[in-house]
Amino acid sequence: MKLELSAEYLLKKLDETSFPFKTTAEIKPDEELLTQSRAKQSIEFGVGMPFSGYNIYALGSTQSNKRKLITKRLEHLVNGEKSTSDWCYISNFEEPEKPKSIKLPPGLGRKFRRDMQIFIKNVRVLIPASLSSDEFQNQKQEIANALQLHRTNDATELEQEAKNLNLTMLPTPKGFIFAPVDNDKVIEQDAYLELSTEQRKEIQNNIEHMADQLQEKLREYPKIQQKLIEDQRSLIQKSAEQVISTLMSNLHSQYEDYTRIIDYFAAVKHELLENVEKIMELDAPQAPAQMFSTSNSELFLDSFNVNLIVDSTDSKGPPVLYESNPSLDSLVGKLEHRIEFGMPVTDFNLIRPGALHRANGGYLLLDAERLLQKPFAWDALKRSISDQIIRIESVSQMMNMTYSVSLEPEPIPLDVKIILLGSNYLYHLLRNYDADFDQLFKVVADFDDDVEWSPQNVTAYTSIIASTVKEFSLKALDAAAVARVIEHASRLVADQKRLSTHVDDIGDLLKEADFLATQDDLSIIARKHISKAIEQRVFRLGRYKEAVRKNIDRGLILVDISGTKVGQINGLSVVSVGQFLFGQPMRITATARLGRGELIDIERESKMGGNIHSKAMMIVSSFIGSRYAQDRPLSLRGSLVFEQSYGGVEGDSASIAEVCALLSAISECPIRQNLAITGSMDQHGKVQAIGGVNDKIEGFFDICLSQGLTGEHGVIIPESNREHLMLREDVVEAVKNKQFHIHTVTTIDDAMSLLFSEKPLSSIDVKEVHKCVIDRLDHWHNIRLNADKEAEEKSTDIESTDIHEND
Repeated sequence: MKLELSAEYLLKKLDETSFPFKTTAEIKPDEELLTQSRAKQSIEFGVGMPFSGYNIYALGSTQSNKRKLITKRLEHLVNGEKSTSDWCYISNFEEPEKPKSIKLPPGLGRKFRRDMQIFIKNVRVLIPASLSSDEFQNQKQEIANALQLHRTNDATELEQEAKNLNLTMLPTPKGFIFAPVDNDKVIEQDAYLELSTEQRKEIQNNIEHMADQLQEKLREYPKIQQKLIEDQRSLIQKSAEQVISTLMSNLHSQYEDYTRIIDYFAAVKHELLENVEKIMELDAPQAPAQMFSTSNSELFLDSFNVNLIVDSTDSKGPPVLYESNPSLDSLVGKLEHRIEFGMPVTDFNLIRPGALHRANGGYLLLDAERLLQKPFAWDALKRSISDQIIRIESVSQMMNMTYSVSLEPEPIPLDVKIILLGSNYLYHLLRNYDADFDQLFKVVADFDDDVEWSPQNVTAYTSIIASTVKEFSLKALDAAAVARVIEHASRLVADQKRLSTHVDDIGDLLKEADFLATQDDLSIIARKHISKAIEQRVFRLGRYKEAVRKNIDRGLILVDISGTKVGQINGLSVVSVGQFLFGQPMRITATARLGRGELIDIERESKMGGNIHSKAMMIVSSFIGSRYAQDRPLSLRGSLVFEQSYGGVEGDSASIAEVCALLSAISECPIRQNLAITGSMDQHGKVQAIGGVNDKIEGFFDICLSQGLTGEHGVIIPESNREHLMLREDVVEAVKNKQFHIHTVTTIDDAMSLLFSEKPLSSIDVKEVHKCVIDRLDHWHNIRLNADKEAEEKSTDIESTDIHEND
């Protein structure tokens, strides 16, 4: 069956009068976007599964804006659920290199941090004040007076005993000495020498005795001094403890339900009491060299801070986050450093959270390709999911390049759903080359590149357009402009029954149309602005397309669009230049002569043909043999080539054209050059759908338009491609005015009846062509039989002659 299509079949238009609005300013954007039922169900399943490993891989084009769709769906699903917990890191006074983590209800982490700030601020003020009070100073003086009294009593005892022995105790620069006295006067040396030996010996013995007594007393003084220090320290701690206990009493009552905080308060109290002197040093004058550095006392007080890494105070439910830079530090957190004496050091206050911390208890969206590009990030994410904990790691640690003091923060339990956003290609790579992938990402959310053109999705598209206008502060679109945008969405997928989900491309189109409306000094975007934006986009990218057209017009690229030719036909191809696709006619030629069933694909022989094209050529060869050589050998040697093709050929959409060109070369029946054809086929001659049908038709139309439409030009396409037609309005207008024609066919015979007709816009009975083909093949077959018979007779004569000579 063959059919010439009328203009109404070439472009599906949307009636703008069916819209219940005049401009998009009247539309209230709806949160529900284009129907993606399969992906939607997958997301709901993955979110609902409480078991580990049911993370989600969302595959599909990035242009479909999967992230926005998933984010809105997740926000809808978690609406009304409880917020996640706060997470803090606190100092571990026993093992400072291993900070502890604390989980708290939403909002309590911020309060806990503030309470500790106020507590330390009060400690810093009240402890020095307490130790400076008159009461404390009096108690301290009493302890010091006790030592002084002890010294006084010892001195009195020694002096009295020395007096009883006629000695006196005298102070000297080197300490105390004892000297003999007479009538309370120290005996002079001359008088001492006049004494008898027994008297001098007695005096010397008394002096030695008193010296021993003095040394004994002095040996007790370090112990007494130490006791004084201990008593004073005990007094300081007792006074400080009273202050700390008073300040902590209120804190204990507020956090009595949190065992880890109560234990932390006890550790804080012990640490403060053991380091009261550091608090006292804070108000002491600093040396000039210390004025521009942080003192040890200041760092000491910093150890009582609360590092609130996750604050859920203002959250309204489980977090739904997207991390645009999924590096190792951005995922699992990091340890920042400060420089002290030229060396990097860190502490728990410099722990910074990652996306896993912030999304804990909720959902984290990551771009799979970006994730895999970051060193160590993919492995760290897999470990976190498998172990269900967040362990802060750094690249230097993982590469054993850490040269400074580091920390090992206590890992935090992980409860998060990971949603990876990636392509189909990347999904299959991960499945094939990562053994852990299937166990960690058990749910696949497959996003379609297109959806059904239905009233529901048309409404959703109008909502998308209104949302984009609002988001980017664009001008409103009138109803006709909205209809043109939706028609363009159908053209993007080349299907009258489908709409593209590549909403990012639609957003770009609206921005460009807004610019054009501004240039026209209009407040509303009209249909003409959408059409012009599309045309200008094609023009900006169409330099190569224009160069090809000009080369065809100048005869540099040979394409005949009039008359008839034997063994030559106009095929249609699609050329890709970056992001731009356009159609181009290709001259396909065939030759045929006597042979033994060979069909040479010159593209394959020159290694310029792809695998699909090679398969198509085998189908062509099979069709020729099946139709014309069922009961006798195929006495044919044919060849086929895409003329002036220098970049390689791939695909099977030229199969019909190749068969027709080959049959023309065999039968010597000419083919009309004012027609171009595209379509693949099976071994039985049934025509099959192809891709890029709109670009191919428009490509041939542009060439014909450039050289002058005669009313005889047209294209032949598969019938199954009819619903894919979303042609340009100028092509539709030309068809409407009978200046251009589009035919659909279902079999190879339908195509032949149009291509081999002698008169334009007519068809012939293909039996005539088949008869010519069969006659020519029979002729070649007979020649081949005669040639083979003569060769056999000649070979027999030679053999007989050889036998005779041997005899």
